[in-house]
Amino acid sequence: MMKKLMLVLVSGILVLTFGIISNIAVAQEISCIKADELKKMIESKANILIVDTQPKGAYEIGHIKGAVNFPWAMEIKDPKELPKDKLLVLYCDCGHEEDSISVATQLITKWGYSNIKVLEGGWSGWVKLGYPIEKSQKK
Repeated sequence: MMKKLMLVLVSGILVLTFGIISNIAVAQEISCIKADELKKMIESKANILIVDTQPKGAYEIGHIKGAVNFPWAMEIKDPKELPKDKLLVLYCDCGHEEDSISVATQLITKWGYSNIKVLEGGWSGWVKLGYPIEKSQKK
């Protein structure tokens, strides 16, 4: 009985460790895009969707013009509103884009997305450069 319990415990630890390691590997492969590159893509009407991963309240206060809100979640339930045929550019206002990287990692590993970039510098970097923003309309 004790051997079976140990085997189950060790197996669980190995599965968890493998999952963490594979998520770290995916996160390291996610490329970033600089704000000036994104601005040029927006101006050229490239086939992109800008995704704000901040909470709804932060999104309503201000977001990159044209961005959709898809708040960070520990586990994404269903990203059906995010198309797979466009480049998704995710951003947050975290110190190292960790929320956007977390969302990107989930979209890649659990939902099969492949064309994702994270905005370097996030929301704060975009605002510092004076690039276009908008606020949600209150109803």
